[in-house]
Amino acid sequence: MKGRRDVFRMMAVLAVVSCAVAALAQEEALVEQDPTVLRFVERAIAWHPDSSFRVVSDERRQTPSGSYRMVTVERDCASKILSGQPTVLVDEVTGQAYLGSVGKLPFQETGTSTRALRPFVEGFLPEVLLRNMDMKARVSWDLPDGAVSGALIPFSLIVDTGYGEYTQPCALTSDGGLLVIAAGMPLEGDPVALRRKLFAASDVVVWDHGGDADATIEIVEFSDLECPACKAKWPIIKSVLTAHPGTVRHGMVSFPLTTIHPWAFRASSASWCVAEQDPEQLLPFKELFYDLQREMEVTQVTPTAVDFVAGQGLDEADFKACYLRDSSLQAVHAQLALGHRVGVMATPTYFVNGWMVQIPAEDWFPDFVNRLAAGKEP
Repeated sequence: MKGRRDVFRMMAVLAVVSCAVAALAQEEALVEQDPTVLRFVERAIAWHPDSSFRVVSDERRQTPSGSYRMVTVERDCASKILSGQPTVLVDEVTGQAYLGSVGKLPFQETGTSTRALRPFVEGFLPEVLLRNMDMKARVSWDLPDGAVSGALIPFSLIVDTGYGEYTQPCALTSDGGLLVIAAGMPLEGDPVALRRKLFAASDVVVWDHGGDADATIEIVEFSDLECPACKAKWPIIKSVLTAHPGTVRHGMVSFPLTTIHPWAFRASSASWCVAEQDPEQLLPFKELFYDLQREMEVTQVTPTAVDFVAGQGLDEADFKACYLRDSSLQAVHAQLALGHRVGVMATPTYFVNGWMVQIPAEDWFPDFVNRLAAGKEP
């Protein structure tokens, strides 16, 4: 999946600062299987048939502002991409769990004040991201100086796409030891239910096909029109929409991978502007760009989009007043921020009634949807 390159690059950045969480696994040792952590991980990461989960490492660490646990869970399934060892940092003070890419920071001081951490992180992290990922970002703190309320300190990366900025949530341990690229969620909560609530409340999910808020199945798609894997997986999703007329609604959220796809953001802006006039035109617009994916260039996005608007009888003046203007730029950045809030790290990523799916396949995805439609757990 080409969209995963950003994930691999991010992991490479974390490797630069010496993270090897898997190496912390206690070889052949008996590790207590925490059912709360296992349930959280199973419902937070991408679903895949016949997956098994087990805790391979559970280490408690103390900071001046409280303790946290670093729990590594091994997931085994038929997919080599999805099999692995996700790591959760659990703040035992606040009860928040952070599941994402974890890395060790070369910070030498300790203490509960953010005054020492802030200049270090604000100088170190943007430089590393720019050097290793060509990502322009700055650090924004969610807490004022000195206000450390738990073992982990949440903060944000403000990422520059070249068209504006969006927010990517992060956290670091209050001793400055570890960084995690993720948003916090209550360990005792349900990631599936939380994501579904976020989608219901969001005004940047474009419901472009079928049903209403009472639909039995909601498929929220995070994709990039320049992403070959998004194009390859779309027929599987489309076949499910066709098989469930009136009971499945589909929501589109643009997630352009701006560091590797030069024309994706422009296409995302155009997508938003088309949907502003007629949401049901978004699917044919997407399919047009999929068909032209190999030949498309940055300079061709605008005329191609304008031709589509004219051909579908939409208002060309309204489109031009929206395209690459504040309203659509802000919307796409909000879509990127929503994706990072719910744990999207690659395209395509789908959420079916809140369950994350990254690699749908014809031999199991329709049955997966049918079970959810019947009110069952997958």
